[in-house]
This record gives sequence, C-alpha cells and structure tokens, in this order.
Amino acid sequence: MKKIQLLLMCLLAAVAMQAQTSAKAKARVAEVRKLYAEAKESMAYNDQEDYPAVSGMETTYYYMAPGAGPIKHYVKYYMESDETDEGVILGYRPYFVSDSYNSGARKIYEEYLLDSETGKLVFAYAYEENGDGTKNEGRYYYYKDGSLAHQDVKVDQEWGAYFSDKYLRERSSSLRKAFDWMMNH
Repeated sequence: MKKIQLLLMCLLAAVAMQAQTSAKAKARVAEVRKLYAEAKESMAYNDQEDYPAVSGMETTYYYMAPGAGPIKHYVKYYMESDETDEGVILGYRPYFVSDSYNSGARKIYEEYLLDSETGKLVFAYAYEENGDGTKNEGRYYYYKDGSLAHQDVKVDQEWGAYFSDKYLRERSSSLRKAFDWMMNH
C-alpha cells in the first residue's frame, strides 16, 4: 500500500512540475513574441528612413558545397552601438540576424533574435522550401539562461528537416562571431 501511495505522490509531483514548466514556457513565449515585434518594428522603420534609428549591415558570401553546388548566403544584421557619454563609438552588438540561402534545390531562410546585452539567442526561426514544393518550418523560443523554452516545428515527413535546436544555436553563435570579427576586430 505504501508503494502505491509513494508512486501516486511521485506521479502527482511530476504532473504539477510539468504544469509549472508549461506556464513558465507560455509566459516566456509571450515575452519573446513582444521582443520580436519590437525588433521588427524598429527594423521596418530603419529600412524606410534616410537616416535610420538603428544600424544595419548586409553581407553576401559564396562557396561551393559538394553535392549541392554553388551556395550564396545573404546575411543581414541589425545592431546597436556601444558609445561613451561623448558619443564615441566603442563597438557594435547585433540584436537581429537574418540569413537566406540555397542548398541545392532547397531555399532556406533563418532569423535569429539575440539579447543585445548578452548576445544569447532569444528566438530562432527557420524556414525551408524543398525542390518539390514541400516546406519545413520551426520556431524556437529560449529562456534568458539560453535553455529552450518551447519549440513549434512543422516538418514534411518525407524530407525531414535539417534544422534543429542544436543547429540553430551553433548557427547563431557562428553568425555572431562573424559579426564581431567584421565590426569589432
């Protein structure tokens, strides 16, 4: 009888913990969506104005991939500057990065929302359109400590998806390092 009671207590604790985590994840997703909307609004303003409120940088690079052929990446960074009280720019910090490219017959688009203070990934979006018209899409929301809060992935079962939480974390880190090298080196 004690074993059954202990088992039931453990089961109830697990359910309660899951409900708590779910509420925490929902709150974080709502917070990230608000941050994303603010970033997009700022970027839209930047793209329209002659004198933008935020800074941006665009770069294109090419390489040959075995089995996929030539690949062209178009990367766009939106950034904030670190300045002294006198207005001297000390460096730049990206807060949003997009990358669009092809890989063989696949067209891929990725977005990364970064915490402009810490550089940690806040949100990642990946979209892939395959040569036959099938599509894969994923949204990944992260807690402030960098751990995954929630993911919403729609994957075509025949193709599967190349992107994952691990891939998106590594990719955002690589894009951030490339930015730091180009702008703050």
